[in-house]
Amino acid sequence: MERLSVLEKQRLENQRSHRPAKEGLLLSYTDYVGQRRREAAKTLCQLETESFYEETCLYLERRTSCRNPNAVRRRSSPETREHIRRINGLRHRKSALMAMDPDVFYKAHEEMLLADVSDEQSGRLIDVPYLHRARKLIAASLDAGIPVYLVGHLGSGKTQLAVEAAQDSMRRRFLMQKLSEALLSYRNGHPDSGREEELAWFSGICTAAREKAAKEAFHPYFISGSHNLTAEDMFTEKTLKLTQAGSRSTDEDQLGKLTENFLAFCREQEGRLKSLAPEKQLELLLAGWKTYSDLYISKNTGFGTVVEKVEKEVLKALREGRPVIIDEINTIAMSNLIALNDILQHHAGQEAYITGVGTVKIAEGFCLIGTGNLSTGTVSYEGTNVLNPAFQSRFTTIAYNYVPQSTEGTLAEQKDPAKNELFRMVIEHLCDAEGCLSLPEPEVTIDALWRLAQLARMSQDIFEGHGKSLDGAGDVPVLTESVLSIRNLIHVLDLWNLGEEMDLSMALWNGFLGSVTNSDDRNLLLSLAVRYGFFQPQDGWKVESRARGEAGQRYEDIRTQETICDPQPLVDLSREDTVRLIFGKGPSRKSLPDALKSQILVDENMDVSVADFMEADSTVRELQHSAEVLEQISRQDTDQSNR
Repeated sequence: MERLSVLEKQRLENQRSHRPAKEGLLLSYTDYVGQRRREAAKTLCQLETESFYEETCLYLERRTSCRNPNAVRRRSSPETREHIRRINGLRHRKSALMAMDPDVFYKAHEEMLLADVSDEQSGRLIDVPYLHRARKLIAASLDAGIPVYLVGHLGSGKTQLAVEAAQDSMRRRFLMQKLSEALLSYRNGHPDSGREEELAWFSGICTAAREKAAKEAFHPYFISGSHNLTAEDMFTEKTLKLTQAGSRSTDEDQLGKLTENFLAFCREQEGRLKSLAPEKQLELLLAGWKTYSDLYISKNTGFGTVVEKVEKEVLKALREGRPVIIDEINTIAMSNLIALNDILQHHAGQEAYITGVGTVKIAEGFCLIGTGNLSTGTVSYEGTNVLNPAFQSRFTTIAYNYVPQSTEGTLAEQKDPAKNELFRMVIEHLCDAEGCLSLPEPEVTIDALWRLAQLARMSQDIFEGHGKSLDGAGDVPVLTESVLSIRNLIHVLDLWNLGEEMDLSMALWNGFLGSVTNSDDRNLLLSLAVRYGFFQPQDGWKVESRARGEAGQRYEDIRTQETICDPQPLVDLSREDTVRLIFGKGPSRKSLPDALKSQILVDENMDVSVADFMEADSTVRELQHSAEVLEQISRQDTDQSNR
């Protein structure tokens, strides 16, 4: 009898080598897993469609409730509460299936992986849980008509998140309107249909509607904040316009129009002219013709300018019902931001007063998102202001910084790999379109990428002001200008390029550390990199411990030998390897169909996970994570304080 763990390892190895099972028990087991996963995909699709159906019903009920004159702005009703209950029930059901069924677990995370890779390759932010929660908070505020103030540190992706949240709001509104209109039309044509019939009909149109919405281009208005931006710059702009520069009509046409207009004038004055003598009538007619022709010629052949008001982003967004983003809003003078007050306290359908324009009705779909950098006791962003508390109270303020990541322990020691969201972003940035990985020496490279994510998160903690003493007793480290942010981390990975021309230490220097101009920041970041196993002596580096105030270490100071990179062959890892690497192995398979029960033993040794391709040389990892390294850092801190 074959063990299930052995068959599972063989199946995964076949995936990595793109070698299908040909015959025997392995083929039967592989076919069974494939069938179970197709069923899991169908189940997940049904849950998602039903959830979309309930959300469409909820949207329709809330719109109906808002139109009720007795509802004011309260949209809750027994019907909306029932839809919320069902949506929550579907979410709990999906979570329960993922916790119990290994195939549902895999298919759900496979969908996440492929969606993440697609987003990353199209320039969107990867929807890790931290980002997903921020998106939901923004969406909830915008749905309620409350503007959002997104604040955080540099390189965290605030501006990109604001743009994507605005686009998502527009796309969701477009989709919900289309689906709710179709649902209302169906109900009018099928008044006797029940929920099951309605859901079956909805399943047939949902996918097509979502695909159409995904293809639509949605663009919010965007304003880059600066100290020089005035209130008028956000609403209207005065410009000079050339009104007339010659007539395009022929001479005959112009003469005909002039004569026609003059005769019309004469007919209007006929009664007054008859009271005069004939000679006086002729004199007045000749004088009138000359004056009239001079005015007509001047009007149609001269140049002239007028002052014209051109609507700017905020005013256009108000009228058109589109989102507007004010980037770096806290760089704009508070006296100019106050001009937004009346807009911020009104909702769609109401009127807001704009100085110099008057009252403007706020169209449905208008929303405002502001972003700003967050100054702290150690980090100050030049040119930013603290928003007036009364002004800021009109916003939902969301603090958005760097994604979660463990800074201690190896990857194999993590109880819940999915919580290491920064590592997930690193791995998904390196995936191909199918979610597969090709890495040199995977057992070594994955460990190095894990430590790189830890190093980035540690620098982010220190930059945010959450750093702790490295030895538990010394001074708390401080970074004032530089941080290995997500933006910088991606730059390092792109420069590394799978180790083709340089290792990760060299990529760290060339892509980030070499550009750090603050000496104290550079020295501290170098010491942190050494702590996480980079810039090691055996690789040709010599990083010294330097106290605050000393000169920053240069490349010539830390490099002890010529750089030679010997690129190693790439090894393919399957999509399932990637899923297990960033989400964990999931629940174990505890049952088999009757046809396989008599041939396969369901054993407990089912930990086919990261450890299978992370058997790195133990001496390397011991150097990187042992107590000796921490003791070395502690000695360096002591030396710094003694100096």
